[in-house]
Amino acid sequence: MRFKIISSISDKNRFLPVNYQYHISSWIYRRIGEADQQLAEFLHSQGYGEGNRRFKFFNFGHINLKPYRPHWDRGVFELLGQEVGITVSFFLPEIAESFVRGLFMNNEVFIGDRINGVRLRVKEMQVLPLPEFKETMSYRLISSCCVTRPPQEGETYGQYLGPEDKEFIPRLVDNLKTKFEAARNVPSYAGDFSDNTNIDIQILSKEPKSKLVKVKELTKAATDIRGWVFDCKITAPVEVHEFIWSVGLGEKGSMGFGMVELKKL
Repeated sequence: MRFKIISSISDKNRFLPVNYQYHISSWIYRRIGEADQQLAEFLHSQGYGEGNRRFKFFNFGHINLKPYRPHWDRGVFELLGQEVGITVSFFLPEIAESFVRGLFMNNEVFIGDRINGVRLRVKEMQVLPLPEFKETMSYRLISSCCVTRPPQEGETYGQYLGPEDKEFIPRLVDNLKTKFEAARNVPSYAGDFSDNTNIDIQILSKEPKSKLVKVKELTKAATDIRGWVFDCKITAPVEVHEFIWSVGLGEKGSMGFGMVELKKL
C-alpha cells in the first residue's frame, strides 16, 4: 500500500540536509510507535525473517522538494516553496494502519540534524492505487538500489556491488526471494501464492548511475551506502510484483532504497 503525503513547511528554517533518508526512516518508526510502540520496537530491533536476514517491509522515495536550490558545499537543499511531498509504502496492513493512526495522533515532524533541518506539518495524505501487474513488468528506480556481498578472505568489510558485477543480479534475485519468503510466513498476511518462484531481472539501462548516501551523518555511527539507479525488466509471479511495489528492490528498503515506479514505454 502506497501513500502520497503532502506537508507544509511550518517555520522559517528552510535548509534540509541532502542526506535526509535516515531522518525520514526515523520519522516513520516514530509514527508507527505513536499508535503501537510494541510494533515499532519489534520492527526497529528485529523485523521479519530469520537469523541475520531481517526485513521491515516498508519503503519510501525521495522528497519532492521543488522548487529548491542546492548548496552542495554545505550539503543542504534550500527549500523555496511552501510544501513538500513524499511517497511511503507498506506491505503489511498492520504496519500501514499503525503509521496512519500515528500521523493522526501527531502530524508534525522535524526532518534534519543538529545543524540543519525543516519542521513540517502533514496536511494531506492520499492512498495511491495499485497498478495492474502482469508477469513481466518494466520499472524505473526512483531511489537507488543497494546490493552487497559479505567480506571475502582478507577483507574486513562487505562490498557494495554495481550492475556490472557478475554477482549483482544473482544477489538481487536472492534478496527478493528471501524477503518474499519471509513475508509469506507472516501470520497476518493472507495472500494467494503461485507455485512458480522463478524470478528473472534484466537491467535495461546502458549506463546505470551510482549514488552515495550518507547515513547518520554527524554522528559516530556515520556510514556511506552506495546504490544504483537504472531501468529494469522483471518477470515474476504477479504477487511478487505487488511485493516489490510495496517494499522496494534490493537491500535497505526501510532506509529509502529501491523504490520503483512503472517505466513508461
